[in-house]
Amino acid sequence: MMMKLKTVTKELLPPIVLKLIKSFRNSQPIKYENGSEQTYEYYENKSRELDSWRIHYSKSEYYPLWSVIVDRIQRVDTKSLLEIGCGSGQLAALIRDKGITKYIGLDFSPNLIALARKACPEFDFVIANALETDLFYTHDYDTVVTTEFLEHVERDIEVIENIRKGTRFYGSVPNFPWISHVRYFNSVQEVYDRYAQYFDSFRVDTLLSIHNNSTVYYLLEGVKS
Repeated sequence: MMMKLKTVTKELLPPIVLKLIKSFRNSQPIKYENGSEQTYEYYENKSRELDSWRIHYSKSEYYPLWSVIVDRIQRVDTKSLLEIGCGSGQLAALIRDKGITKYIGLDFSPNLIALARKACPEFDFVIANALETDLFYTHDYDTVVTTEFLEHVERDIEVIENIRKGTRFYGSVPNFPWISHVRYFNSVQEVYDRYAQYFDSFRVDTLLSIHNNSTVYYLLEGVKS
C-alpha cells in the first residue's frame, strides 16, 4: 500500500516532521549491482569514520522514517521491544524519549554497541549476531523493529522465521545498492514477494528520502504468522 502525503500528514507524523518527509509512488528500477554481506569489522571501521552514527537522532536522514515507526509503535501500545541491528542507538534514544521503557537492542559490532550504550544508557544493548542469538526465545517482547538490516544479510528470512509468532513487526529496506547490500527492492511488489508470506496483516508503505528524491525506503509492517 502506497501512502499519499496527505495520508501521512493526517495519520502518521507529528507536525515537526511534516516538512521533512514525502511519499513516493511508482519509482523506476535502479540498474546497479548489489554488494555483499560484510563482516563485523566493516561496521567497526565505519563506526569510527561516520559522524552520522553519532549525531542526535533528530538530525539523522532516517529521522522521518524512525518517526513513522515510533508513532505506529505507540499506537499499538507496545510494552516490550526487541531491535535487531540497533546500530549506534539513535532509534533507541527516540523510542526512549517517546516513553517506551522496556527495550533490548542487539548488534554484532562492539563499537556500535558502545555508542548505543552511550547514547541511551537507560536501555539494554547486547553484542550478538541475529543469526546466532537466543534472544528471540529467551527475551520477553511483543514488538520487533529492524531498520535497514534485512538487505545486509543473506539469511534474512531465517532471521524473520526466528521471531516469535504473534509479534508485531516494523522494518525497512531500501531501493538502492551499496557495498554492504546483498539485495535492494525496486517496487512495493518486490517487497511483498519476499516477505509477505511470513506475516499476517502485512503492509508496505513507501517513504521518499528528504535528501535524495531517487532514494526510497520501504516500510514493512505486520504480525508474525
